[in-house]
Amino acid sequence: MRSFGWGANSGTTSRDLTRQGNDTSQTSLRAEVQPLLGKEASAPTAFQAPEPHGSGPSTPPNEPVAQELVQLLTVDEIAEMLLKAELPKLRRVLRKLQLQRPELLDAAAMAKVEKEVKAEQKEEKNMEDGQRKALLAKKGIKLTAQGVTVMADSLEPDDKHQAELLLDDEEAEILQKRSMSTQLEDAPLVQFNAPLHFALEGEDVVAISVIRLGRLDKPSAVRFETSDASAVAGLKYEAAEGILEFRINQTAAQIKIRISQDDRWDPDLDFKVHLLPEGLVGARLDKYLSMTRIKIIDDDCFPTNTHRECLDSGEIEGLVPITLYKEYLRGCAQNPALRKNFMKFLMAQQVSNFCSFAKMLAHTFLLDVILSPNPPENWKFGMGQHQLLMCLVWISMLVFAGLHFLNYLKLTWGLPGMATRNLQVALVRKFFSYNEISMHSMERGRLINSLTLNCPAIVEHGLMSVLELSQALGLFINILLYNIVGPMMFNTQCRLMPLLSLMVLPLILVIAFRLRFPLTKRHLTEVYGAQVVAMEQVTEAIRNFHLVSDYKKRGSVSDEFMSLLVAVGLKNKGLKLVLMNNSYIAPWVLLLYLVLYVVHEGAHVMDGDLTVGIFMVDIHNFITLGATVGMVFQLLENIGIILPLLKELARFLNMDTDTLNRYELAKHQQEFTTKQWKKAMAPAGSKSVAAADDHDHALETFDALPITMQNISLGFGLASVTITQGQLVSLIGPTGGGKSVLLMLLGGAKLPMRSNGEGGEPMSIFNVPSHLRVLHVPAEPLFFKGTLLQNLTYGVMPGDEDGDIGRIEKILVKLCVKQHVIDMIVQEKSLDWGVVLSPTTRNLLSLARALVANPELICVHKPTELLDQENAMQVLRTLRSFVRKRGVEQDPATFGNRRPRTCIFTSSKKYGVEISDKVFNVSRTGVEEVNKTEVTSSMLN
Repeated sequence: MRSFGWGANSGTTSRDLTRQGNDTSQTSLRAEVQPLLGKEASAPTAFQAPEPHGSGPSTPPNEPVAQELVQLLTVDEIAEMLLKAELPKLRRVLRKLQLQRPELLDAAAMAKVEKEVKAEQKEEKNMEDGQRKALLAKKGIKLTAQGVTVMADSLEPDDKHQAELLLDDEEAEILQKRSMSTQLEDAPLVQFNAPLHFALEGEDVVAISVIRLGRLDKPSAVRFETSDASAVAGLKYEAAEGILEFRINQTAAQIKIRISQDDRWDPDLDFKVHLLPEGLVGARLDKYLSMTRIKIIDDDCFPTNTHRECLDSGEIEGLVPITLYKEYLRGCAQNPALRKNFMKFLMAQQVSNFCSFAKMLAHTFLLDVILSPNPPENWKFGMGQHQLLMCLVWISMLVFAGLHFLNYLKLTWGLPGMATRNLQVALVRKFFSYNEISMHSMERGRLINSLTLNCPAIVEHGLMSVLELSQALGLFINILLYNIVGPMMFNTQCRLMPLLSLMVLPLILVIAFRLRFPLTKRHLTEVYGAQVVAMEQVTEAIRNFHLVSDYKKRGSVSDEFMSLLVAVGLKNKGLKLVLMNNSYIAPWVLLLYLVLYVVHEGAHVMDGDLTVGIFMVDIHNFITLGATVGMVFQLLENIGIILPLLKELARFLNMDTDTLNRYELAKHQQEFTTKQWKKAMAPAGSKSVAAADDHDHALETFDALPITMQNISLGFGLASVTITQGQLVSLIGPTGGGKSVLLMLLGGAKLPMRSNGEGGEPMSIFNVPSHLRVLHVPAEPLFFKGTLLQNLTYGVMPGDEDGDIGRIEKILVKLCVKQHVIDMIVQEKSLDWGVVLSPTTRNLLSLARALVANPELICVHKPTELLDQENAMQVLRTLRSFVRKRGVEQDPATFGNRRPRTCIFTSSKKYGVEISDKVFNVSRTGVEEVNKTEVTSSMLN
């Protein structure tokens, strides 16, 4: 066994100490251990177990792990471990101590210990591989770079599996050696420090770090530029471009982008920053991190910030609906694109109203001048009646053509579509950012209703109704002007009755609306509630189709849905009756008024006090006015309909999200990653990263940054774990011990609950190095409706060679996917793959999708649960190859340019443990690294 030194001058091996036996004094052993334990080790009692009745040093309460370490790590017990050569046990103890009591360790000594441990592990692995090769050779198996050659007549499955693993290791070692021989000639790698950045709207500037890895002995330069995604330059951020320069030994630089400030609500929008290959000097770009997305976190409320306290606290029910509606209109006015199109619509409608006023005068002119047997001479304009008639006809046709073209333009402006799209996209973006509480409290049926039905209804009956009301107001003003201007132009007296009608008719209808609206609102609420209940029931039935089918509940579920639809139909019937009666209010009022007008004003026509033209145009205007007032009644009714819909939409768009938590976590990870990297880069005693002499040291230390989790809750206590990149790691442990929670945390599917160390709680650290692309593969595979190729390339950027069909087919073959499924890749069938495929195939394809995306870290739940041993071992071998070769089916020539790959998976089988590089036992007492030989059956539940 190799030497396991404690200090700078230690060279004594455990075997030497064993030979010395009892001749070795405790004093010399203390001196051997002393450098590791640091300054506090000068007093051995500081590490001894507490004496009875509290005479010894106390340990912090509720820290069983720390108490165990204090008891284990007495100097005498460490000496005993050395004498017995219990190095694996001592290493585990030291690692736990490093996590729990870092103040007791000497950093330099610990670094040397870790280095020698790695060297020892490598030597042990080489010895183990050599023994396996020799054993296989005896069985007639020869390993070459071209493959496995079987000299014997038959080969046992276990022997073949061992041979294939050794071959994978040899291939990976060859790739590693080739990359090391060419790495010094390569230009340094330039990339962003994270694939996703966050920016608060309240921040003036967001700083994005760009790092340089590899040779640092020459300067480098790279061009960058921003591009729009959902955020638009000039509105949410200021576009930027330029050249980023790196001096000699400089490893990092920043791109600063200004974020626009406003009080206008928007969903969380994002834009992109690209590092460009054009103009690249002394560097090469990373394949995946040459582009990063910046998500701008909006800090405003929907629809505006006027009632921020109520909206933030979720007390939306306390808001007056009409107040919320006014704020919605105000929020629309704050949107530049909506405001521009809204004003264009408004101007177009006023042009239409002006044409209506001109039409009233034209009709009077037609009846009282052109068709009159005795036309007034001052209105002939030097032309005959026939000529005036033709002129009027041509002018009317031109005006009609102009209005046709104007209405066509209004459709091309797309105001309703833009406003609806803004709400729907905002709702979808908000949904994807909900935290766990919001996700669980949100009713799916209501959300689908809001997305598909309510958003269009709010725009149509809320925003567009304002335009229609403005047009109705313009028409009302036109009729009023006509009753003043018309008699003056055609030499008749101005009459009081038409003017009074303009005041009385709207007043009567407003009173009728106020009286009828409560009844209408009650029926609308009942119909909407019944529709939502039916929608939620059918959504749950579809989602749980197999459960319904397996328990023979198809008939009962269908009957229940039918009863709900009957209830919806009955409530709809009552609503339609109410709406029908409402629609007849305006016609009845108009009919009664026309009867009075014809009787009263008809006498004036017969007496010659009123012209036929004005009389007929008045009747036409009153009919138009009645229809307009009826339309206003309907518009007000529609506005009343959408008020509860708008309130529910506001609730959905103001629910709590995890965006700020992700922002804090990303900030913490980027800072912690940078701090770790700088600490590893700087040599002992140096305060500057630039002091490093080894130019490749930057790349090596960057790839060696560990995945660290300290004092993070798994739901029943605090857990700590450190995982080195470039390893295949299996998680074992009892059911309910926290394996899935740990994988979800590491995979980014669940946010950690961290402590800042206040109130006596231990400080939490959660760091997955910020530059890693992480994929979480759940136990339940998910597919969207589309082609199989679209599903398998879901994590691949368009145009990326990772999505090559040939590569995907090879990955599927490695995962033992059936050939008829592989043949479906080239087919253009859009199927429901979650139903078409078997559970085993779905699990394999879900894993294949992750391998096709080629991230640096994959967290997989139960990858072999549904497989027999032979196929399970092949799948695990593929995951091992993913780690060893830094990707599956990648170009061997690019091995040196690829970052290490790490795979963490849960396992309940012995062969899953045996193939792993590291094994962690996850239980309610914490996370502990265990030796493969120490794994028991109770750990594999």
